[in-house]
Amino acid sequence: MTRNFVVTITISSFFILAGCTSSSAPTDNIKEMHTNFVNPPNMYRPQPFWHINGELTKEGIYEQITDAHRKDGFGGVAILPLTPAQMWNGKDICPGTTPEYLSEGYFDRYRDILECSKELGTEVILYDDVDFPSGVLGGRMTKEFPQHTQKRLSKEEKDIVGPQKVHKHVPTKDLFMGAVAMNTETRERIDLTDLVADGILTWDAPEGKWKIMSFYLEYNVDSRLDYMDEAAIDQFISMTYEQYAKRFNDFFGTTVRRSFFDDVGYLGNSRYWNAALTESFENRYGKKAVLYYPALWYNIGSETEAARIAFYGLRAELIGEGYPKKVGEWSARHDLISMGHPPGNYEPTAVDMYGDPFKYYRHVPVPLMDAIHGYPYGRPGFKLISSAADAFDRPNVAVEIYGNYIAEMDSLMLYRAAMELMVRGANLFVPHGMWYNPDMVKIPPLIAHYSKLLGPALHQYSDYMGRSVSLLQDGNRVVDIAVLYPIESLEGWYELDNPNRPTIGKDVPPGTDYNRISDMLTGQIRQDFTFVHPEELIKNKYQIINDELCLSASVTHQKYKLLIMPSSQILSVEALKKIKAFYEAGGKILATHQLPNKSAEFGRDTELVNLIKEIFGINPLETMPDKQVSESNPQGGKALFLPSAEKDILAKAIETLLPDPDVHIEKVDHLDQPDALHRRLLGVDEYRNLPSEKLGMLSYIHKQKNRKDIYLFANSTDHPVKTNVSLKGKLSLEIWNPYTGSMGKKVNSKYEKKENGITYTTFTLDLSPVNSVFIIGEEK
Repeated sequence: MTRNFVVTITISSFFILAGCTSSSAPTDNIKEMHTNFVNPPNMYRPQPFWHINGELTKEGIYEQITDAHRKDGFGGVAILPLTPAQMWNGKDICPGTTPEYLSEGYFDRYRDILECSKELGTEVILYDDVDFPSGVLGGRMTKEFPQHTQKRLSKEEKDIVGPQKVHKHVPTKDLFMGAVAMNTETRERIDLTDLVADGILTWDAPEGKWKIMSFYLEYNVDSRLDYMDEAAIDQFISMTYEQYAKRFNDFFGTTVRRSFFDDVGYLGNSRYWNAALTESFENRYGKKAVLYYPALWYNIGSETEAARIAFYGLRAELIGEGYPKKVGEWSARHDLISMGHPPGNYEPTAVDMYGDPFKYYRHVPVPLMDAIHGYPYGRPGFKLISSAADAFDRPNVAVEIYGNYIAEMDSLMLYRAAMELMVRGANLFVPHGMWYNPDMVKIPPLIAHYSKLLGPALHQYSDYMGRSVSLLQDGNRVVDIAVLYPIESLEGWYELDNPNRPTIGKDVPPGTDYNRISDMLTGQIRQDFTFVHPEELIKNKYQIINDELCLSASVTHQKYKLLIMPSSQILSVEALKKIKAFYEAGGKILATHQLPNKSAEFGRDTELVNLIKEIFGINPLETMPDKQVSESNPQGGKALFLPSAEKDILAKAIETLLPDPDVHIEKVDHLDQPDALHRRLLGVDEYRNLPSEKLGMLSYIHKQKNRKDIYLFANSTDHPVKTNVSLKGKLSLEIWNPYTGSMGKKVNSKYEKKENGITYTTFTLDLSPVNSVFIIGEEK
């Protein structure tokens, strides 16, 4: 139930800054860093969605934007036009934007928004459509350019027993993609495409049981844009982005610094396809695509998983190289920074929603998390977005947050959810949101000064966020651990139209544990990490230097001493060869639950199995051991297999393989107890069954910039925390308080040198409930 009271934050918090051995960003004026922390500029402050649900007037625009800045402390707004819609309660109507979206009257009012923002020195984020997702234009794409909307790969099939003469109609709507016969016993496949003439298949079927499948593309099956089609994207850009540029180019790069796209993907259209995928598949793999289409639905034998990985991987590439890349390039040409997200980037699998977070965000200048549907929904998945940002040398990550937070929302939640995303790499916040007509809020909560629930807390919240973001943007994140993203296992598992599988975004192989490991590492074991994509791993950007795996990027460079291989049945041989080289150089590897036994590449299963045996001493084709198995080599490399990824067992294994972590937080036993938030929300009986991963957490993030180390410690639980923290290095520490902007208070600490000669700086961390801490200092 919603609690109708406001909690004012008066508890203290602090930042500790510590010196680092190398600067990860160009040296900036430290004085500017101090100034930005005391009085954070608008560029660092929250810039919420402003849902335009009503008739815009110049007076209303000036009043609301001015109040958002002066009363709420916001640094700007993201303009989100709307079409009329029913409220979620099914009774009231949420009015759309008036004047009509993209009309001249609309642009007149948009100019008022820009001019008001320019006068105030605040910013406007250019949202690229009406409502969401991007690429619909309120139904105009379907009506005016149906050829530019999403297609769907479909099939018609018939089972026969040969020998017999087959003479059957083949559906060709709207684009015939080929026909195949598959022997259901031997998995032999025969290309029948050339036997189709005038929509009729004529074939002398040999002896055996055969499934005859014809494949075709269906057009205009979805109102969304075909995000893989360059012509479609160009058309959409001309209808939206270009219209703003023609009128408001003078504001670009100053008042308007960012563009925003929303939910670009194919959630709900898992068979989303484009004819270009056929040519891409055949060019890359040298195989006839139609012979492998059956693998998307059925087991075709030993090549099943490799075929799915090939198709789904190519689809993910074309998505990323389509809409995200093209709008990013357009934005750059107009002095804007593009940011955006796909649908469901918080779910366990992306295969049936948008493909692959790394291939998607590869071309997004500011990758964006979509933290919606309540706390802590989807929390483990958000680390994938910041990890993709690291892989492509992008130190800044945005987040759309609080949308559809209903029962659990209060002023404490503003901080609780935000700090849990900051430790996961988020450093630009777009709250969801403001509403032009606050009496007609379609998606709660209302985040504005006229909210009785949240209004009194917003300016202090905005100050806190601005100070925090000013420190967390840019720079390099320091971690010791890499976690292999098991995308190939997810792709090889997924098959189309299986009614017995889980719902969208949750169809993962049995034993999949990467997302659980993600949440445990961040919030319970308290060791930061970065996901690594197997295809990126084999590139030169990841180098093995001594016993470390190093990400060689200009800003987001990282050094991993430990690689975790979550449970998976499929892995690229080339990625595994790189992992073996890391192990042979003295690297440490930890694998959980299931070792890979199939290759992501065609025809290399035996090679993969042999590599696994050489590293772990385990045959992955056999039942996995029910106890730990450890291997080592003369170079100091260690490989440890765990039957399951349970918190205490995983924590002990990490401590063994990584005895000298960058940050060590002593165990805080009472944080494993039920917290007050969930007792209030769920009741005692329901809470007893709540997994421990869903509790608030104590965690941290460590970044380096301006020749400083910046540590954020965050306690999002309802419990006080007092524990010892050890930071690698001999450091002089001081406190920066993001609630007040105060700086300079020295931290009482001591130095301890380990037997191996490594020095640690230890201090006592004392945090109130739902409180965060930043500490900044220098190497002594």
